[in-house]
Amino acid sequence: MKKIVMSVCLTLCCSVFAGEVFEGKNGLVIMEVESTTSSKGKWKEMKTIPGYTGECHFEFTGNKPAMGPPKNPLKYEFTVDKEGVYELMIRCHKRLAGEEKDKCNDCYVRLEGDFESAGETPKSILGEDTKFFGGSAKGWGWTDRLDVKHKKWPAVYTLKTGEKYTLVISGRSQRFNMDRIVFKHKSVQDGKAKSAEAPESTRK
Repeated sequence: MKKIVMSVCLTLCCSVFAGEVFEGKNGLVIMEVESTTSSKGKWKEMKTIPGYTGECHFEFTGNKPAMGPPKNPLKYEFTVDKEGVYELMIRCHKRLAGEEKDKCNDCYVRLEGDFESAGETPKSILGEDTKFFGGSAKGWGWTDRLDVKHKKWPAVYTLKTGEKYTLVISGRSQRFNMDRIVFKHKSVQDGKAKSAEAPESTRK
């Protein structure tokens, strides 16, 4: 009985003290999609698309293949170690299952915290649920573009050290799959940021 109680206590303690805020290092923040404490709802853990990183990837099973309202928000908290311009990228896959190539290819994203737009993209777009689209139908690709009424915007932000940010990703189109999330400083090369060998950022 004592062993059971101790085991439960250890589990609870680990849950309480486990870090939830990702720490950027050398201008790079890498987060596996499964590393969230949010309720998954219609996001389903999958292991069906070869080449995923971490323990699994997520597929959104709500709405329709074309689109739908923001559902089942997933939250990811992080900090950066270098101030400046950051780009958001998500490693993703569109599982078409017979649908046209412009289906099953998007989610909604928004950023919360003390940031500014790093370009012409209106800050209001970066701070509200906005369509984020892209990916590959044959394997894993990347998305880094916002879409508002068919006008494309880069997902670029000016971030500060010492601030905590929360990225919120909500489901939009059915069968959109995502694997990992990356914020990269403008000084970091794309190849380094997108490398499947790059480790997930540590948490505090």
